[in-house]
Amino acid sequence: MARRKLVRAVAVVGATLIAVTACGSDDGGGGGTDPTETSDGPKQVKVYGTDGNVGNALGTEFTDPGSLINMKGTTPLTELGDDFTSRLLEIDPALEDYNYAGESYDAAIIIALSAEIARTNDANVFKEQVNGVTTGGEKCTDYAACLAIVQAGGDVDYDGISGPLEFVDAGEPSVASFGVLQFGEDNAIDNDQTTYVVIGDPANA
Repeated sequence: MARRKLVRAVAVVGATLIAVTACGSDDGGGGGTDPTETSDGPKQVKVYGTDGNVGNALGTEFTDPGSLINMKGTTPLTELGDDFTSRLLEIDPALEDYNYAGESYDAAIIIALSAEIARTNDANVFKEQVNGVTTGGEKCTDYAACLAIVQAGGDVDYDGISGPLEFVDAGEPSVASFGVLQFGEDNAIDNDQTTYVVIGDPANA
């Protein structure tokens, strides 16, 4: 519910921005070379979004085709494989976006492995294991493989859906992936235009 309210608020602000910008002004401030030139019709404006306002949910608030075409933005996003997204859609066929999907999945596995190592579900105890699960041990990329290492008394280094992780002392990933997304003619994210930027340095872990 909170997310829908946020999306609607962003949509209203965005629509207002587009409307105001398209109105022009009597002083010729619309960017034309003629100081007496005015604008009496809609025109494209550059709008760049981040996180919660870059997704298909925003597009549902616009009814005119092309209202958001070429609008770009960034959000924490990993290049997810078809196998992973298919599993998500099996759970929720109406899923619109995959923002934080990989990160949330990895968080659940890290917590489960940390609890297994600490032999308790008390977060105040197993929190001490969280960073170590992501760095410095034997590489594993799924829960079953990591669990087998832990139960054999080994040290794991979980590399997840969202990347190598490699948590720093503060409990944050030293490497993260961001998606650069773009809306298409249908006011939905054009996945063919999505690019990914991975930033960070595992050496900081």
